[in-house]
Amino acid sequence: MIIIVLIVIGHVIITTLSKGSAPGNPPPGVLRAYAGESGYAIRHAGPVTVFSAINGRPSDVTVQFPRQDPAHLGAVEMTVALFIGDMGGIDFDKVGLYWATDTLVEKIPRKNTLLLVCPGWTIADRFDAPPSIPANSVKLPKKLPEMKGTSTSVPNLSANGNDILYPDEQFEVFICPTNTTPPYQQFTITVNPPGSVLPPVAIITAPVMDQPVITLN
Repeated sequence: MIIIVLIVIGHVIITTLSKGSAPGNPPPGVLRAYAGESGYAIRHAGPVTVFSAINGRPSDVTVQFPRQDPAHLGAVEMTVALFIGDMGGIDFDKVGLYWATDTLVEKIPRKNTLLLVCPGWTIADRFDAPPSIPANSVKLPKKLPEMKGTSTSVPNLSANGNDILYPDEQFEVFICPTNTTPPYQQFTITVNPPGSVLPPVAIITAPVMDQPVITLN
């Protein structure tokens, strides 16, 4: 009898947490480990760079904001990779990328134009992963652009089939939502492969934008 009661209570708790959440996103304030549902888990590697909402070319991407605001955060650039493990690749043409605050969840559209008009996200660069992340090249057949030095800038990957993230690669993604973010507001960025719901790749608190480009460690 006690076991049945515990099962019912557990079911009620799970159902309650699931209500009110946007499709493809965990409920606000709850970090749930969904990686096992799809076999994939995406992480960000290294620091995150944030940019104030000023039109121009702050990095490898030329960006245009709906409304310029030097005092607010307008865009984020970060490097993403797969967790260690041989599990194939993730097609970034098919992922859903979400920018969420405590009051709003926005699905950011993928764009591959020379001028990125916000809202939008794009793959700004690609890198070979550090040697410490193993990859079985026999099981990962692919045709990639020739790597020169440490990275190769690929401005448009939508038509050539090379935007699949493999365990031995890292993608640098540039993301800007519709609205700017004021200082001290927290937001999350989530990347979901088709049919999965993963924890956020990054949880960020917007800094005071006293300079146009800030690196967050």
